[in-house]
Amino acid sequence: MSISKVGIVILNYMTYELTIKCLANLNEIDYDNFFAVVVDNSSPNDSYAKIKDYVNKNIFSYEIYLTKSERNGGYSYGNNIGVQKAETIGADYVLIMNNDIIIPEKEFLSKIIDFLDKNKNAALAGPGIIQKKGMIELPLRRIKPCNYIINNLFFPFVIFLNKIAKKRIQNLQNPLKVYAVSGCCFVIRTKIFNEIGYFDDNIFLYGEEYILGEKLYKRGYGVYFLPNLHIIHNHSVTIGSVYDSKKIERMQIKSHEYYLKHYRDDISYITRSLMVYSDYFREKVYVPVVTIAKKMRNIVKK
Repeated sequence: MSISKVGIVILNYMTYELTIKCLANLNEIDYDNFFAVVVDNSSPNDSYAKIKDYVNKNIFSYEIYLTKSERNGGYSYGNNIGVQKAETIGADYVLIMNNDIIIPEKEFLSKIIDFLDKNKNAALAGPGIIQKKGMIELPLRRIKPCNYIINNLFFPFVIFLNKIAKKRIQNLQNPLKVYAVSGCCFVIRTKIFNEIGYFDDNIFLYGEEYILGEKLYKRGYGVYFLPNLHIIHNHSVTIGSVYDSKKIERMQIKSHEYYLKHYRDDISYITRSLMVYSDYFREKVYVPVVTIAKKMRNIVKK
């Protein structure tokens, strides 16, 4: 019996060193039927040439297709180019992964594809994502307006509660049905990705997971979090090298506002407005304090 074909889509923007490391890491994967599509999102540096030179000079256990977008249209735009390329090559599944991801387990792809092959109701699956301090990132819940506003108004308390929640999921072993998983690494059925219209490329960056989760939720498809399958994410290495913290925060708010307006028609206009205002409250009141606290902590550590 032939095993499912997987297309791995990697988006690059100005960080060719990370992409090269990512491609080298994939060379260690123990799976017989996958290929990679690298999309350079119109980097203003020589990323495309550097990656192309690396691919041409080295031997890989898998095929690599390198392409370049006409413009930097953001995360969704660039990944859609790669997904559609993978689809034409015949991928049964698409693995979306950031170039700052490290896959430590050789059987990673075999295990996640095996889960999806055996669970036909599952459209998408994401692994446990290890970030700073070795903690696993929490999967995403469908936003409830009241909870969302309260979380923004009491943001420091939420940070504390999230730390507790992260400790609780460290020992989870069984797959968990969730609303959405992190966009930095997940596998989705190509046919279903096509059916829902891929990523919404009207947003530049952030919020893609919520939109994707909502599309699948409304169609009754299952999204699963696999806590016993791990990858390592050097969070914000790519984005942090291009945008400052204020720009990142504004992009997050703008994308969230778009998600609420275009995908959550179950939430009234007034409630949506209150939610967005609470985002700005968090940005103005709490984010500067948290940023300063992190800087002070780093100084003390040095």
